[in-house]
Amino acid sequence: MEARATSSPPYIHTLMSLTLRLSLTYLLLTIVGLLLLGTGFVTLATRYLTNQRAQALDAQAEIYTAMIGELADSAQSLQSLAAGGIGREVLLDGTTVRIFSTDGALLVGDSSLGPFPSRPALALVRPALPLPASQSADRSYTARAISADGHVIGVVELSRSTSEDQRLLGSLRALTLQAALISGVVMALASLIVARSIARPILCQSQRAETLAHEFDPTQINSTSPQRDEIGQLAASLDALEIGLRAYTARISDLEQSRMRFYRNISHDLRTPLTAISATLENLIDTAPPVQQPALSTLESEARRLARLVDDLLRPPDDGHLRLIGRIQVNLGDLANELCALLAGRASRAGIALSCIIESQITVRGDRDRIKQALLNLLDNALRITPPGGTVRLHIARTGDMAHLSVTDSGTGVQADLRERIWERGVRGDNPGSSGLGLAIVREIAAAHGGNAWLDSDHRPGARFIIELPLVGEERI
Repeated sequence: MEARATSSPPYIHTLMSLTLRLSLTYLLLTIVGLLLLGTGFVTLATRYLTNQRAQALDAQAEIYTAMIGELADSAQSLQSLAAGGIGREVLLDGTTVRIFSTDGALLVGDSSLGPFPSRPALALVRPALPLPASQSADRSYTARAISADGHVIGVVELSRSTSEDQRLLGSLRALTLQAALISGVVMALASLIVARSIARPILCQSQRAETLAHEFDPTQINSTSPQRDEIGQLAASLDALEIGLRAYTARISDLEQSRMRFYRNISHDLRTPLTAISATLENLIDTAPPVQQPALSTLESEARRLARLVDDLLRPPDDGHLRLIGRIQVNLGDLANELCALLAGRASRAGIALSCIIESQITVRGDRDRIKQALLNLLDNALRITPPGGTVRLHIARTGDMAHLSVTDSGTGVQADLRERIWERGVRGDNPGSSGLGLAIVREIAAAHGGNAWLDSDHRPGARFIIELPLVGEERI
């Protein structure tokens, strides 16, 4: 069969394995997530510190402004009070005070911070000319107007350095980065383990698919390659498996054609001698003396039964199950007597006592030839396994709505480990000359009639095999 050419997807031609890609993906997601989380935390901390610093300055400015406003009644008194340090005790350490006049002139304060007011203070003064703001980027500012008798006499500006906050935020950023790096190392190991656990089943399935492809088509070459990742290997193995399945399906089709030819040929080859045997027996019956008539009639009956079985065997059912040729009323008592008469000579020559016990006339509906085949298989096994001087008994009885056909022998019995397996095809047990098919066929025949077949495990010594078949409707109790 010519294999179908398949083109591999482009994603399998890569030097980066699935394990490595998954590990890098997990690691990248972890680091990015930690950095985003750390950035968010630092941002929140920055806002919190800024708000806390602004609230503290505002609270100090309110208290200080109220205190100075109670004591000062003009810009001159305001300047003298501020220069004397009045109200400084309400301010926190590190807070710088500057006082400006209403026109923006610096009255009291550290001139190193600039000659002009900061932006918050500049918004409260009324300079004659526009003034620039003197404000440092590393300080936080707030301002309040000082009023006396309903008039603004000056502006208080409070400021604090933000260097401590910046150092704290810098430490938080460094800690966040360190945590991200440490977590990245830990996550690299964890992601490698997780990625390997994900990729391992894919590799196992790839190898399994490749093994199956090789079993279906031994000519398949190993499809995996170091230049393919796990997904690529699986895809290549599935492609090889598809080719192998197609080749295997073609072989199955060829075998089915061979089987049909075999059945047609063997059918012709078997029917020819059976037809000759039947014709010869008919001629012998017409000319044989009366003493030979019973034996010849038995041979003719068995030849016809063999012909029917051959026809049925050469027409195998599509579902693989045993098929019944036709259902008729079968008298089990008559069938039992017929079998005992047929095997009496063989049992006598083997030194075995063969008996047939029929409790009552029991009728079932089924395929007489198949039921006879099942009983013959059981009796044949019993005669094979029973030593000289032993007994074999065919017992026909009725239990409720079922007919019980049992074959009992005094042989060695069935080993405990084989009592269930003997019903499987190919299991021979200790029966010499057995093909391992007889008991399997017995159970199939019983099941086809709506019954069952089993081994009585409590019977000692020897063995007892039982076939259970449903009775005809009018004979049920």
